[in-house]
Amino acid sequence: MMQLSFRHALRVIVGLILCLNGFLTSEAVETPTADSTSAEYNERYIQHLKKREQRWMKLIPNLSSIQYAGSTGSVALGIGWDYGCGNRWETHVMLGVIPKQHYWHTYWSLTLKEVYIPWTLPVKRHFAVKPLYATLFVNSILHSDFWTSEPDRYPDGYYGFSSRIRFHLGIGQRFSLLIPAEKRRLGRELSLYYEISTCDLYVRQKFLNKSVPFSDMLSIGIGLIYNI
Repeated sequence: MMQLSFRHALRVIVGLILCLNGFLTSEAVETPTADSTSAEYNERYIQHLKKREQRWMKLIPNLSSIQYAGSTGSVALGIGWDYGCGNRWETHVMLGVIPKQHYWHTYWSLTLKEVYIPWTLPVKRHFAVKPLYATLFVNSILHSDFWTSEPDRYPDGYYGFSSRIRFHLGIGQRFSLLIPAEKRRLGRELSLYYEISTCDLYVRQKFLNKSVPFSDMLSIGIGLIYNI
């Protein structure tokens, strides 16, 4: 019995030694793997930050504009973004002013404009023509003289439309100067444009009164756009 007990104890001790040796060996082998895994997760984190920064960078406006007339105010200043394949799409936010001499007050207007440019035709080396673009924009006059919902002082349905918000549809053309890369300081392109538009109220008036001249339905604006 004593001999068996001694052999059994010896086996237990040897087993413990082997187990301990294997544990230490596995720790030594697994250490680089842990470092590798940590590096992999760190790389994923860096890539996540880069994508996040890129998404935020897209929110920074990359064009500015100034427009005279065209249903955005006597003069309107704006910022915007171009994007999509070939930068065919643009979104503009514009703040315009209507001077007091034209009305009882000085009015401010806010315009949200979407532009689609299907074609760009190069002309020589540093010039390009965008022969046609389509625009859809919403304009609002920021003053209590104009209303979204019909005031109570009018009979129900007397006007049937909002005097504050107008929806516009237009077309235009652009003529662009492409700034060479070696001469760029603040931007890459300067464009002169014009656009002809009409709004929902003008279309409604024409529909109700056929004698309204077609030219009275149209509004013309000219402006400059500077692409950063």
